[in-house]
This record gives sequence, structure tokens and C-alpha cells, in this order.
Amino acid sequence: MEALKRDREVRDNTWREHVSTYEQKVVVLDKELENINREFEGLKQKKLKLAETHGHKNANENDLIEINAGGRVITANRGALIYQKGTMLEALFSGRWDKEIQR
Repeated sequence: MEALKRDREVRDNTWREHVSTYEQKVVVLDKELENINREFEGLKQKKLKLAETHGHKNANENDLIEINAGGRVITANRGALIYQKGTMLEALFSGRWDKEIQR
């Protein structure tokens, strides 16, 4: 009976240690998430500022864009070109750089 009581105490202590460690890690991760969100908001603001400076921040996904590809003019829907966010195509055709593109 004494062994059972001792094992139960060890189990309870171990459980409390795990819960405490978990709670500490949650606090650290919450702080990291706040930092990431703050930096992300800063990047979004920078993106909007660049769009105002170098392009059109209100570029419409339904715009038709003419692309000269090796002397052949191709017409494409802006939405199709920027569908995959974070890609080079999205960066080029998002409208943020329209004022800088050679025509």
C-alpha cells in the first residue's frame, strides 16, 4: 500500500512538472507569435507604401495585362498571374510595380 501511495505521489509530481513546463512554453510561444504578428503588420504597411510609390495599390484582379514574351504579345488576367501568393509572378504582376515597368 505504501508503494502505491509513493507511486501516486511521484506520478502527481511528474504531472505537475509537465504542466508547468507546458505553461512556460506556451507563454514563450505566445510572445513569439506577438512578435511575428507585429513584424508581419510592419511588412504589410511597407508593401502598401511601396505600392503607393511604385504602382497602383488598387490594382484589380480582373485587369487584363498584355505581356510581350519574345516578341509575341500575350494577354492574361491579372488574377491568374497573382493566384499563387508569395511567388515571383505575384510580385511582378500584383500592381505594386506598375509605375516602374518599362512599356
